[in-house]
Amino acid sequence: MRLRSFCCSVAGILLATVAMGCSGPEPGAELSTALQVARDAARDTTRGKEAVVLLEAFVSKYPSDAGVPAALMQLAILRQQQGDMVAAIKDYERILAAFPASDVADEAQFMIAFIREEHLADLNGARLAYRAVIENYPDSELVEQARQLLDHVGQDPDTWVPGFQDSREDK
Repeated sequence: MRLRSFCCSVAGILLATVAMGCSGPEPGAELSTALQVARDAARDTTRGKEAVVLLEAFVSKYPSDAGVPAALMQLAILRQQQGDMVAAIKDYERILAAFPASDVADEAQFMIAFIREEHLADLNGARLAYRAVIENYPDSELVEQARQLLDHVGQDPDTWVPGFQDSREDK
């Protein structure tokens, strides 16, 4: 009898929810789930595809939600882990296009530069992207790194990193 009562209560709640127009979890709950799966995928690469599906679904369903930049950052990171650098850049560019003032926009711009240089050998694209960090995000913590890397795009880090590290230690 208790089970029947419980089932009736649950059914009533579900009907009331549908009647009120609630169509599922709130955006924050969906994002939280997707981000947790993405974090899990960092440790268990078999979950990467699942995380990509959840994050893409969130972005598609809530394109203007404040959580979209974080979702796109995680998508880009997952794509980098999976070796798809072109798709990662597209996700970073989506952040810049739709959320240029978000708290991750500077990092997205920096990562575009880094990927272009290190993985795609697009040195001109890397230079432009490092300059965009400096010009568009002058208060970012990444500006100094962008300046240093811009000065050495295409150079073997072994030839300039030791001198750079020495000069930073002197400060």
